[in-house]
Amino acid sequence: MKTLTPLEQLQEKLWLKALPDNIDIPTGPARDLIVTKPVAHATVDDLAFAADALLRQSIALHRKADAMKQIHDLARRAGAVGAANAVTSAVRMLEAAE
Repeated sequence: MKTLTPLEQLQEKLWLKALPDNIDIPTGPARDLIVTKPVAHATVDDLAFAADALLRQSIALHRKADAMKQIHDLARRAGAVGAANAVTSAVRMLEAAE
């Protein structure tokens, strides 16, 4: 039987299969420099900074997806289908509402 590393134990016992082998840690005054480090060697602060950066990316992606969904929904309400230009259709819907 194979002996599990501490990281493998966490991944198996806490269902942390999504935990990557390496994390990107923002550093520097503007947090614009990235240091990549194995999770197995990460400090508590490393994990906090990496998780915060991922959360910020997640929020930004959610905002983009929501904006696209809003344009899509406006275009559909304007009667647009298939290959119609979504932005033009959404603007038509806004203009009709004024």
